[in-house]
Order: sequence, then structure tokens, then C-alpha cells
Amino acid sequence: MATTQPYPESELLLRLAAGEEGAMKALYESYFSRLYYFAFKMIGVEREAEDIAQEALMSFWQRRDQFTHSTLKEAGSYLFTIARNRCYNYTRDKNTRISKHAEIAAEQEISEDSLTLNIIREDIFNRIYQEIQQLAPAQVALLKMIFIENLDTAEIAERLQTTPNNVRNQKARALEKLKTALLRKKLLTQILLLFY
Repeated sequence: MATTQPYPESELLLRLAAGEEGAMKALYESYFSRLYYFAFKMIGVEREAEDIAQEALMSFWQRRDQFTHSTLKEAGSYLFTIARNRCYNYTRDKNTRISKHAEIAAEQEISEDSLTLNIIREDIFNRIYQEIQQLAPAQVALLKMIFIENLDTAEIAERLQTTPNNVRNQKARALEKLKTALLRKKLLTQILLLFY
């Protein structure tokens, strides 16, 4: 609701342009509650609506010399435009913050899940490594050439001075022995669940 102006409209704007605090107080009393309700209807947050109303009036005060040849209606339009824009900014920023919080929470959840998964994988790899170390030394050496050095069958056959067919047979026996040990310790099921 507008209150009665202590100054005529044209005089109020001139006094505002001159930096007279009494004129600013009159403008504040006339517009603050209207700006507050306007902002509150747009954003629904009391404290922010108060801040927006004050910011609009402060913005007007900082640009008061631009309104010396304006009407009070034009000044009011300026105030409500500022308030509306601040409401849009608040809503945009709030949505961005909510989106960022959701993104951070999701990343944190993924990060925690990844960490847990990596710990489980590390444990399983250590247990598999321990089982591999229980194989015959020739089988351990063969599996290292296959899985660590990434050598193909022909390269392994050349290194061991044997045939590729013999390498395939030794590999099959070593993997079968490892599979049996993993089944006995119920590790094979964990491996399958972890990787598939």
C-alpha cells in the first residue's frame, strides 16, 4: 500500500537526486512493503524477499540522479524491475546450488562406491595372487608370462623352448588347478559377482 508522500512527486525525485535522506526515507516507506510482498510472492522466502526489497531501493539510491526528469511511476517501475530481476537471479542461483549439491552428493556416493569396490577388488586380487603362489613354480611362471607380461602363446613357447600346443596345455592345467583352489575357498563366486 502506498503511503501519502510528504513531498510532491516532482519535488521528491529532485530531493532524491540531491541525495536528501528524508526523501529516501519517504520513498522507502512508500515502496518497501510493496517490493517485499512482490518478491515474497515470487520466491516464497521472507528473509530473501526483505533483502531483495532493500537491494532494489539501494540500487535506486545509487542511480537516483538518473531520475530527475522522471515520474514517480517510472521510478516505481524501475524498483519493481530490479526486484523482479533479483528474484529471477535468486531462483536461478538456488536451482544451481541445489543442482550442485545433488551432483556433489551423487559424485560422493559414486566415489564411496568406487572406493569400496576397489577395496574389494584389491582383496580378491591378493587372495587370487596367494592361490597362484601355491601352484607349481613352472605354472606360476607361465601365468605371470600370460597375465602380467601379456605374452602370446607363440612368444611363451619361444621363451620356454617348447611348442605352442604344449603352452596351451600347461595353461589349461594351471588355470584348472587355480579354478579348483578358488572354488574350494569360494572365491570364484565372488570374482564372478564382482566382474559381471
